[in-house]
Amino acid sequence: MKAASWLGRFLRAVEIDDQVEACRGGSPATPGGRSCGERLEEGESQGLPVWSRHVGDPILKSNRTRRVDFALFMIEALKNDELIHEAPAIVGCRTPSALAHAAGAGR
Repeated sequence: MKAASWLGRFLRAVEIDDQVEACRGGSPATPGGRSCGERLEEGESQGLPVWSRHVGDPILKSNRTRRVDFALFMIEALKNDELIHEAPAIVGCRTPSALAHAAGAGR
């Protein structure tokens, strides 16, 4: 794992540290367990999810995204050059952690 991680970073092709951390249970949304990404839920769209490059980012704490919004994000990711070679974690834009982050950014 260390060699593959180093080689991926060296070639600027892969960054897997966040994924390794998530598998170790390092996500605050799933303390002591494995993180399998956000929990997808049914319902009407709440809008484009917010994202972070880092598993432990407080904005991700709510760990919920509507299925339809996950699909929206996938379509947006195809058009967003900032997401090339990224494996972002996402959360619904109206979840408590996303709203708290937005309120803090407005100060």
